[in-house]
Amino acid sequence: MKLAISGQVFAETHHLEETLEVISRYGVKTIEIWPGNIAALEEEVCPDTYEGRDVSSAKKVLDQFGFSVSCVSMSAAFHSVISADLGTYAAALVRAVEVAKQLGAKLVNHYCYNLSLNIVPDLERIKQAMTPALRLAEREGIVLCLENEAHDATQTPEGMLSIIKAMDSPNFKTNYDAANYYHAGQEGFPFAYNLLKPHIAYVHLKNGCICNPTLGHSEKSKGSVMTGPLAPNYIYYPTLPEGAVNIDGMLDRLSKDGYSGYCTIEPHTKPELAEHYLQVETAYVRERGYF
Repeated sequence: MKLAISGQVFAETHHLEETLEVISRYGVKTIEIWPGNIAALEEEVCPDTYEGRDVSSAKKVLDQFGFSVSCVSMSAAFHSVISADLGTYAAALVRAVEVAKQLGAKLVNHYCYNLSLNIVPDLERIKQAMTPALRLAEREGIVLCLENEAHDATQTPEGMLSIIKAMDSPNFKTNYDAANYYHAGQEGFPFAYNLLKPHIAYVHLKNGCICNPTLGHSEKSKGSVMTGPLAPNYIYYPTLPEGAVNIDGMLDRLSKDGYSGYCTIEPHTKPELAEHYLQVETAYVRERGYF
C-alpha cells in the first residue's frame, strides 16, 4: 500500500508550495490534489472545478518538490449551479480527467451528491453526468473513483454497488471511505468493505464519532448531521486512533487482501489543527508497519 495526504484542508489558505512544504515534514511525497490547491488564472473561479486554473504551473511546482499526485478530486456535485445542468457537470468531470492526465495521476475522485440525493440512486441521471468523463478515462487509462457520502445515493454500500454495476466499466470504481459510511449509520468495516472489495480503487483514511461537546469536541473538527440510525447527531472527526471506525482492522484486511493502491490521510478539521492531525496520523499508520 502507498501513503498520500489530501490537500483539501489547505486548499483555501495555503499556496501549493506551502502545502507541499507542510506535507513534506511528515515524510510523505504524494498529494491528493483539489481545485483550490491550484492557483487561479482568472479573478473568479469555481472552488469545485478545474476550469480557469494554472495546471501547468502546478505541475512545475510538484516536480520541483519531488511530489507525485495520488488522485485528482473534483467536488462539483456539491455545487448547486453546476450540478443542476448535466452537460455543465459532465464537462467539469471531463476537465478533471484531463487535469489528472496532465499531473500524471491515474485516479479521479468524484461525487454524486446533487446528481442523486435520494437513497435510491437515479441511475440514468448519474450515467448522463458521468459517462463522457468515463469514456475519456477509459482511453487514457484513468479510473473514476466515486466516493461514498452520508447524504446522497452512495450512503449505503448497496447503493454504491448498484451505481458501479450500472456504469459497467473497469475504469469506474469506488473511493472507499469507511468513516463516511459510519457518518450514514452504516457498517463501513467490515460489511461495506466485504461487499465492495473488488471495486475499491482508492481509500480515504479518517475516523469519526458522535460529536459530544462535553468530551471536549471542538467546533473546528465538527462535521455535518449524521443520517440513518445515528441521526440527528452530528459527526465529529477525531484523529485516526480515537474514533468509532475500526481503522486497524481495515488496514490489516487491505494489506492481507493485497491492496496495492493509495491510502490517503484526509484531515477533516481547520487548517490550524491540520498539522496536529498529520503528526498523529502519519505516526499511527507507520507504527502498524503498512507504510
